[in-house]
Amino acid sequence: MNNTDKSQQAQLLADIHYSVEEGITGIFLITSNAEVEAQPQEPIKLLEVNRNTIPTGVMPLYFSPTPASGVHYSSVIVEVTPEEFAKIQSQELALPSGWKVSDEPLPRPLG
Repeated sequence: MNNTDKSQQAQLLADIHYSVEEGITGIFLITSNAEVEAQPQEPIKLLEVNRNTIPTGVMPLYFSPTPASGVHYSSVIVEVTPEEFAKIQSQELALPSGWKVSDEPLPRPLG
């Protein structure tokens, strides 16, 4: 699979999470440098801003691929409250070294 597949897989994963978690206000792609992201074993990394979660800081949770759901990459989910997201944006709360949050959230599924 290539990076185009990986972006489509990231959107699919976001679509699934948007549809099952009503408190999500935004899902953002997290990336490392291009060399790391190009490696096939590098997981899809998503930051989920969820108003219904409890504040725990940045705790990456790792998941295996779920081909039955159409997700063929492993993934890392970081779920934060809106307040924690604001702290990440102001660099008061740090992500793991080298990780960067996209400027725009992944779009919500239509319908």
